Amino acid sequence: MDDERLLADVRSPDGEVRGEAVRSLCPCHAGWEAFERHVAVVLRATRDRDRAVRAHALHVFEDAARMQLRGELDYRLHEVAEMVRRKRASRFRPEEEAAEARRLGKVRRLAERYRRWRNSG
Repeated sequence: MDDERLLADVRSPDGEVRGEAVRSLCPCHAGWEAFERHVAVVLRATRDRDRAVRAHALHVFEDAARMQLRGELDYRLHEVAEMVRRKRASRFRPEEEAAEARRLGKVRRLAERYRRWRNSG
């Protein structure tokens, strides 16, 4: 719905038309940008003379709050998952370090074996 039509419908004398216009601003349908652009319209609709229009406006704000909370929760969960991943990764050596440690261990064992052989003879 275009903005001019929406604003005309919000000013309509028919409560059903006003209610549908407000309901069309629900962020789960219209998107977050449309909701933010017309949040003042939805706020005014919470004081509308028609009970159904007020209910639609409250529904729009409820959905917006739910979406905002879900977004924050997703962000926090991602943060925690990243922290756990880093903590687990720090327990183990990277592949290059592990290969180098194995190589150095073999060299030390060979050197120790050589020293024992030289000292035994």
